[in-house]
Amino acid sequence: MFQRMRPTYSLRHRFEAALARMAFAVFRLLPARAASATGGWLGRTIGPLTRAHKTARRNLARALPEFDEAARAHILREAWDNFGRTMFEYAVLDKLARDQSRIVIEGHEQLALLAAEGRPAVLFCAHLGNWEIIPPPIARFSKPLTIVYRPPNNPLVDRLIGEARAPWTAGMAPKGAAGARQMMKALATGEHLILVVDQKINTGMEIPFFGRGAFTGDAVARFAMRYNCPVFPVRTERLEDGRFKVTVEEPWTFPPDGNDDDVRAALTRINKRLEDWIRARPGQWLWMHKRWPD
Repeated sequence: MFQRMRPTYSLRHRFEAALARMAFAVFRLLPARAASATGGWLGRTIGPLTRAHKTARRNLARALPEFDEAARAHILREAWDNFGRTMFEYAVLDKLARDQSRIVIEGHEQLALLAAEGRPAVLFCAHLGNWEIIPPPIARFSKPLTIVYRPPNNPLVDRLIGEARAPWTAGMAPKGAAGARQMMKALATGEHLILVVDQKINTGMEIPFFGRGAFTGDAVARFAMRYNCPVFPVRTERLEDGRFKVTVEEPWTFPPDGNDDDVRAALTRINKRLEDWIRARPGQWLWMHKRWPD
């Protein structure tokens, strides 16, 4: 009988994961606001010193040229603050989720109706505010989501993040062939998927995003067309009083079994919606991410 081989991890993976678990353990002892504030301070302090800050400045200048230098500096300070807070809020995600006064959710009624009827749905969001805040209230008022995600390079850190998400999710589908099979199975059985669709990829269609071509994944459109299910844009916002707002917008429908032109039109509409959200809250988006090819 063959024994299943245990996965092997590099010393670097183990070291990074040990540091992450130590940080989680420490910050879990703090009130959620204190953990968030610490992350915000570190983000504002360290972020501008990194190479990613140069990427963020270039992205912001090209995407929103109407802002002057002072306005851009303010936006980037907010963006680093938001990023730092979001990273540290992983450690206290359970506290944030349990405190229902912290998360305002609007527009979830149609999604809840689909859940009650056992019908599938696809949701999409962006790296705005704290995007990890979306699953808890939707699980409470509708049903747990299957999260489609890009695994971090360190599988042990991936496991840690998965543990933080687990109480409010139906499953985790990593991007790739195995994840695609998991997504199809979920939709075929009436589950709801959520995808973060503003990341750089090397495949898909080149779709305008803030006036520049950006390869855009087509999974939202193609799965919605294949399973004839509605698509819900979901927007997150970080509010000034330590709370969050999750808005489930009116569902979209795409042509069943649509062709490539239909997919391109759907992706163009999705990117335009992302632009609208980012313009409304520019300081809450990940400008430091290399979204465009140059």
